[in-house]
Amino acid sequence: MPMRTITRAVRGGASAIVAGALVVGVGVSAAQADTGTSPAAAESTTEPTADPTTDPTTDPTDPAAEPVVPATTRVRLKVGNRDVRRVRTEASRPKGLLTREGVKVDRDDEVLVVRNGKKVTDHDRRVLRDGDKVRVVRVGHRIRIHRVKVDRATHQRAVTSLAPGKRKLAQRGRDGVRKVRVRIDLRNGNRVDRTVRKSWIRKPKPRVVLVGKAQTGVPGTAGLNWAALARCESGGNPRAVNPAGYYGLYQFNVATWRSVGGAGMPHLASPAEQTFRAKKLYASRGRSPWPYCGRFL
Repeated sequence: MPMRTITRAVRGGASAIVAGALVVGVGVSAAQADTGTSPAAAESTTEPTADPTTDPTTDPTDPAAEPVVPATTRVRLKVGNRDVRRVRTEASRPKGLLTREGVKVDRDDEVLVVRNGKKVTDHDRRVLRDGDKVRVVRVGHRIRIHRVKVDRATHQRAVTSLAPGKRKLAQRGRDGVRKVRVRIDLRNGNRVDRTVRKSWIRKPKPRVVLVGKAQTGVPGTAGLNWAALARCESGGNPRAVNPAGYYGLYQFNVATWRSVGGAGMPHLASPAEQTFRAKKLYASRGRSPWPYCGRFL
């Protein structure tokens, strides 16, 4: 082919290689020939491939974005009292790890991340790293409620309305009932705390017993020598009995004894009770009940 013909072919858009007198040419495609589009124009209409590093929808500084971690993070997992086991995981957080491992956690349980022997508390730093230890602490509690009987107390009240030593039930009282609530806190099945709360269901009422005591103070009888009067009347013997019907330290007859509040027989009362009744008799009648021995008062 003459050189002029080759030059026209090149100008017409065909690519050609001239090697001496041989020409190997690639003609314009039929589509290009029909449309009149050059190869450079065809290349310019091709859409460019998107660069993932320049994708505007991806913001590497977004704090909400899932942190990128190695696909084969190696951690140690300990659940409750079970043995520690080594796990390779694609999860970036402890929650994802537990989900993948089928470990269920309730709201009371604690999930800890331990790194280099220290507990990780910062949320942003809880992204799993090689060598981390994830611990699940099973936290629970037991509650027991029972009732306890509380015995009534007994109160003694001294009164002068009864004979000395005499007892009388004034109030029967009743036992009480108390509710006791015991809460035991557990960590991995081990008891770590115990709390006891008590409340009354029914408060007890005390049993009240009246006990008679001798009255020692009678107006107008202070400074008298009652021991001398007793020695004169009965030789100082509180159990003395006169066949004529007189009894005790001060030789009361039964009628006189009763008139000053005495109960029972005079000589069976305590010496203090006999002295008290003698003082009451003196306060009302003076020395006259003891015509001879009254002068020793």
